Amino acid sequence: MEISQEFKDKIQHVANLPTLPQIASRLIRIINDPMTSSNDVAFVIGQDLSLSAKVLRLANSAFYGVPKSITNISSAVVILGLKVLHTMVLGLTVFDMFPDPKRSAALFDRKSFWLHSLGCGMVAKFLASRIRKFILFDPEEAFCAGLLHDIGKVVMEQYLHDDFHKALEYAQFNNIPIYNAENEVLGYNHCQVAEWLTSTWGLPSELQYPLIYHHTPSESGQYQEIITLCHLSDWLCYDLGLNNNSYISPELNPDSFNTLKLEQDDIDILRERFKSEMEKAVTFFEIAVS
Repeated sequence: MEISQEFKDKIQHVANLPTLPQIASRLIRIINDPMTSSNDVAFVIGQDLSLSAKVLRLANSAFYGVPKSITNISSAVVILGLKVLHTMVLGLTVFDMFPDPKRSAALFDRKSFWLHSLGCGMVAKFLASRIRKFILFDPEEAFCAGLLHDIGKVVMEQYLHDDFHKALEYAQFNNIPIYNAENEVLGYNHCQVAEWLTSTWGLPSELQYPLIYHHTPSESGQYQEIITLCHLSDWLCYDLGLNNNSYISPELNPDSFNTLKLEQDDIDILRERFKSEMEKAVTFFEIAVS
């Protein structure tokens, strides 16, 4: 995605670019190493006592629904698997990186933002499980992409606060999607901010690309399926009422359903299960911010 000079000039004045904590960076590296063992992963997570406690609480919560009690990190790695632990740690870490600022939430309520993000992750994970027979999707990868898809917004709210709130006011006044308002008012958008933010995170491209292209899936050139999945899941969250401060939904690419080979039956089942799935997502949120 081409970054405007105006945006480049703007970010040069932002100090303390948030970087991924060492433990999450190490975990990304070792999970992508085919020689990694479950003991390696358990050792890395165990370096952080607070993170370990949250991982165990989440592993034993309704969010994962494991029928037996998980009492230590080694058991969590074996029972849940490396992909799940990677998603769990990355999600918990990102929540810690952007804590609730406790200020006015008139235009951007942080809890609503995270619940929308979690909802997008849940929808993406559900749809990924429905379409794996056609496209090789990893549901955990889909959840992680959905969870992080709007990370650029929370960065803007925290580090480019005045700009972001101008765009939010413009979006509300003109009844247009936030993404469009950002482009019109600021000349840059939260997807470009996400690209800037994650450029040093070492995320695999199939996770980073949905953050950058989820509003413009046809522009990516690569990873079309997971980007389109994230794009559609974001739109469905608005359609299902999980719309982050009542801003109107982003524009939906009409080819999304065909790209993913989804049928109406898949969406109908999603609607039936969405409420119960979101109750699990609230558990994730409560543990993450505790």
